Amino acid sequence: MLLNNKISIRFYIRHILKQAFLIFLFANLVVISKWFIPWSFQIPISIAAILGTCIALLLAFRTNQAYDRWWEARIAWGAIVNDSRSFIRQLQTFLPVDTNHKTYLHPFVERQCAWCYVLGDTLRRQPVSQRLEEFLPSQEAKQVADAHNPPNMLLVKHALAIRRLYDEALITDYQLVQLNATLTNLTDSMGRCERIKNTVFPRTYTFNMQVFIYLFASILPFCFDDQYYYLDVPLVTLISAAFILIEKSAIQLQDPFENQPTDTPVTTIARSIEISLKSMTGYTIIPELLVPERYYSL
Repeated sequence: MLLNNKISIRFYIRHILKQAFLIFLFANLVVISKWFIPWSFQIPISIAAILGTCIALLLAFRTNQAYDRWWEARIAWGAIVNDSRSFIRQLQTFLPVDTNHKTYLHPFVERQCAWCYVLGDTLRRQPVSQRLEEFLPSQEAKQVADAHNPPNMLLVKHALAIRRLYDEALITDYQLVQLNATLTNLTDSMGRCERIKNTVFPRTYTFNMQVFIYLFASILPFCFDDQYYYLDVPLVTLISAAFILIEKSAIQLQDPFENQPTDTPVTTIARSIEISLKSMTGYTIIPELLVPERYYSL
């Protein structure tokens, strides 16, 4: 996630450098041809203005739709924060006072921390084995890592452990229902993130937008008078690059789990959850908050 800090200009340039360079070359070609091949062909500037207005409206719609996907992912992870804290707090409250927390409560804390990290890594298509070994016994970590859906398997482990608490009469019927409801909320949030990850944003949006932008960039050099030829190249390049940059920003926002600076900061959120849960349950060693990069956090 981009932070409210000064963003490196390289972050912008590297995403549009290739396209801007091609437009720059094309604009130079048109200007040079005007110098050496006198012609009277000129496109009315009103055509470029109308096309530019249409592109601006389409970009606004596209960016809004992309931001909605990014914001939905952030809402889902906000719910994960709340439900993770609620889940451990419920267990902490429901278990008898004289219960050994290291035996009954801490395994839930470790498993929930692992679930948060593993969910984020799975969404980003990152390996999860090492992450699981940090929180779970080796045999359980291997079993979860080999599962088709590791985050879902961790929730299954939660449910089975809750059932054992019920069988040992450590929680009541009502408490069992409450804990299962919280697990259902975590499952819903996981499903929302998976839906965003697995639902491809319509490719026609990108294709049509790029066609319009490049059409605009190819028309614009022919709209200037010959006496203003020195304005053709910088104006065409800058205006077209601005459109391309907005379109690229929308592409990045529409995919919030790609391990990029514009991602939803799932790893940072998972670390925050780990700190909260371990602080709540009497851990002596509490991890530090992750230090963000200069202008973003992951």
